[in-house]
Amino acid sequence: DRVLSHGEREFITEVNTIGSMHHMNLVRLCGYCSDDSHRLLVYEYMINGSLDKWIFSSDRSRQHLDWQTRFEIVMATAQGIAYFHEQCRNRIIHCDIKPENILLDENFCPKVSDFGLAKMMGREHSQVVTMIRGTRGYLAPE
Repeated sequence: DRVLSHGEREFITEVNTIGSMHHMNLVRLCGYCSDDSHRLLVYEYMINGSLDKWIFSSDRSRQHLDWQTRFEIVMATAQGIAYFHEQCRNRIIHCDIKPENILLDENFCPKVSDFGLAKMMGREHSQVVTMIRGTRGYLAPE
């Protein structure tokens, strides 16, 4: 048996995690391919790209999100997170929630993506102690 690299472990985690979840605010995995060091995940197409492009863009031609749309994105993203924290068979801790990992469909409905750093927990665990993982600036303070 060969030892899996960090990238291979992240890929397998993402396929297993997202492939087992179904919620309107989680990106849908359509398929995947793994051939030696070449790995590919195929997700549903999200025409409006990632949230960071809408809130951090300096492109003046891009329309800005009004406050109502921002509020709806926040609430729907929270519903997606609540789903994998509380409603999945195994609880899932994403570990990397940030604007780049929130994708927007044609109606600006957000979908959480990028489960490469996710951790699964059994229902019996009320808390988990892990090494710090994620993106600096978006890690939970606790």
